Amino acid sequence: MCKTKYIFGTFYSILFVFLVSLFLSACSHVDKKMVDKLNEISYSYQYKNLDSSLVYAKKAYSVSQGYDAGKAEALNNLASIDLMKMNYNSAYTKLDSVLKITNNQIELLVADVHLMRLCQRESKNKEFYDYREEAIRRQKRIEEEEYLLTEHQRKRLVYAKSEFCIVSSTYYFYVGLRNQSAKAMADVDEDLISRDDTAQYLKYLYNVGAGGVLNKGTQAEVNQQEFDYLMRCLLLARQHGYVYWQANSLQGLSEHLIIPKVREKLIADNYPSIRFINFENMPDSLLAGNLAQRAMDMFSDFGAVYQIASSSRTLASCYWQINDYHSAIFCLKKALKNKAVGQAPDLVASLREQLSVVYAAINDKQGSDFNRNIYLDLQEQTRQDRYLESRAGILETTSHQLNFMITAVLIMIFLLVGLLFLLHYLRKKGNSKESLNQLLQPLHEWQQRNEMELERLEEDFQEVQEKSFITRSNVVKNKRRNLEKRAKMFLVNALNPLIDRMIREIARLKQTNETEELRNERYTYIAELTDNINNYNNVLTQWIQLKQGELSLHIESSLCSKCLMLWQGREWV
Repeated sequence: MCKTKYIFGTFYSILFVFLVSLFLSACSHVDKKMVDKLNEISYSYQYKNLDSSLVYAKKAYSVSQGYDAGKAEALNNLASIDLMKMNYNSAYTKLDSVLKITNNQIELLVADVHLMRLCQRESKNKEFYDYREEAIRRQKRIEEEEYLLTEHQRKRLVYAKSEFCIVSSTYYFYVGLRNQSAKAMADVDEDLISRDDTAQYLKYLYNVGAGGVLNKGTQAEVNQQEFDYLMRCLLLARQHGYVYWQANSLQGLSEHLIIPKVREKLIADNYPSIRFINFENMPDSLLAGNLAQRAMDMFSDFGAVYQIASSSRTLASCYWQINDYHSAIFCLKKALKNKAVGQAPDLVASLREQLSVVYAAINDKQGSDFNRNIYLDLQEQTRQDRYLESRAGILETTSHQLNFMITAVLIMIFLLVGLLFLLHYLRKKGNSKESLNQLLQPLHEWQQRNEMELERLEEDFQEVQEKSFITRSNVVKNKRRNLEKRAKMFLVNALNPLIDRMIREIARLKQTNETEELRNERYTYIAELTDNINNYNNVLTQWIQLKQGELSLHIESSLCSKCLMLWQGREWV
């Protein structure tokens, strides 16, 4: 009986745990879908409105408790926003958190790519290669199980791979490795991102159109191809509301229209496009400046600090081209006033270089030399490719790991050889049986202790069982006694109405005005009541007498041996 109850109790417990787990799993599934949706919305606004993107990313982070991949994606989105605002310390903090809180290789890959972007912006060229090597290793790991990815994860992987190629290309471009920059950009799957990720496709179009990637054909043909890429980027960005890429496209077009000969050729060959972007009907010589000013205004409204400084540099080039040197100096100094710009040495170097040229144009040798020296110092820091240093560091780390592993293996070999010698010595010292007995002696001792412990537990169990049985017997006995006492009280209470009737009849008999016949009837009724009372008393008396002969036995062992002993004693007597 107890065993059956135990089995049913275990079954219900398992069923309850299963149902609770199923419920929590369902809730968790709903939460994951909501977090993924919030992260997707945040990413979709990343190049449209930074404030909206920030709100959705924070919301995704706040509801992602227990969903590490969703939290990591939210942190990556927040870090991307910090990158645009040049809050680099905050971006580092968020990306470091991503590396600690999740083992989702896709989000870790995205974090590595963002760290590559940070290192490129801050000209930490050695660290750039460290993170790049880590990103390459992660891509290889992901490719092994790519068929298991969900649709959301697949889109994130498309973003991560394309971003990796574009960031690599940008880095190579700024350190002067143009061929490697073009090769990295060629690795982008243009058809895939045009279908799955419009924002990345716009980034690809802009980076190709900005220059340094295309190298087939004459310079005029390259200029025309780059102009086409920038126009495609501008039109697509306007169609989908990507303010950030509209501004970048305008800045890129401005840079292509600064040089008079190039401008004349592009305007002549692309008159409809020029009419489209020159809706203010600016003169050809001022069109580049107008585009740069519009780009800077859009960047200012958007909040992209790095691009504001970059567009100021482009606007300064436009002023320099039309000999408005003081306006050029004003734009460059305004860009340098922002302390956040100082975090990007390569950007500062380009601003200082342009200031040096402008000061030279107005015969300010002191200002020109001052800015030129700063530019040269920064260029020495930013333009040196640290690939070999990074490889040396990686190889050194690998070498240390291999040395540690080799040392550990050698130690294990020495320990194994020593153990073999010890066993050989013990075998020679005594015969194999004694040695085996000595080796097994602790096992035998443990077995004996275990058996004694089991016996003690068995005795305790029997004692507890006995107490439990006695307790249950007492409970049953007490219930029975209670019922008997209540029955007796019922019989006693049943006499009260009979006694009351006798008292009433006796009181009537004391009255002298009744007839003799009526008084005889009363005597007869009193006799009947007396007989009934006596009957009840007889029942109680018999019950009490039966109770006095009750015998209670609690038998713990077989009675056969006891009966045999009594029989032998009787024969002896």
